[in-house]
Amino acid sequence: MALGDKEQWKIFLSYYNREASTEYHDQKYGFSEEDFEYLNNPANYWHHSKSPGSWLCCATVNHAKKKFGKILPREKLITFCADTLNITVQELESTLNWNANYMAWHDGGKPEDYHAYPHV
Repeated sequence: MALGDKEQWKIFLSYYNREASTEYHDQKYGFSEEDFEYLNNPANYWHHSKSPGSWLCCATVNHAKKKFGKILPREKLITFCADTLNITVQELESTLNWNANYMAWHDGGKPEDYHAYPHV
């Protein structure tokens, strides 16, 4: 996506499930419009409406961890992120694993060094 391409930016922004949220200990957690605008940048692109790029998947998980990581358990956070991206938990986990393996191959090191949210 070109930086000045406002139409593509609006299309990508429409792909998120803005109603996605999760509840934990009687509290509801979700992203604000500012969060979606933060995630919706040229490095974090969509292949199409049901296929977020791997960088977008990682960025979404990292952003959710920053906001809710001290509150939400991993399973809740990952499920929330998958819902936000309109994909299954399995698709999100697979993409996070793929990205970690790719980065380890590309830059050297171990996949766990690059994983957005490894299982402990």
